Amino acid sequence: MRVIEVDLREQPKGCKEHPLIRLKREAESLSMGEELRVVSDEDVVPLEAIRIIASRAGLKLTKTRTIGKTLEVVLRKTNRLSGD
Repeated sequence: MRVIEVDLREQPKGCKEHPLIRLKREAESLSMGEELRVVSDEDVVPLEAIRIIASRAGLKLTKTRTIGKTLEVVLRKTNRLSGD
């Protein structure tokens, strides 16, 4: 199983690498059973934005941890019919 790790805590200049665009691109690249581990600052990419992007990409939020303003989230590409 492939696991992709994405750190969205810093926002680079320009829109091409904006954290939301990076998250969307990585989320859409996952294959069945693969995971995306996301670290974000609540002020840069809030949890609700992660949930929306995950839902639209067919990902299930499997773990969430908050330490101060830092979010750690694990998303998994699942078969919507079986819940795997």
